[in-house]
Amino acid sequence: MTSLIVSTVAYFIAAFYIKRYLDDSGIPKGLTRTLVILVPALAIAYGAAALVDWAIR
Repeated sequence: MTSLIVSTVAYFIAAFYIKRYLDDSGIPKGLTRTLVILVPALAIAYGAAALVDWAIR
């Protein structure tokens, strides 16, 4: 349960900062930009969940 909460929080934080970086870079909104935000944020969320699982065990 803890890993679910941590990964959800990590996803939204990562998505926020990636989106802000792309806004500052002037990259227009679209499907490609959405995927560029989704994939790294999802990878960070999975990594955070894995770290929590590893730390708990």
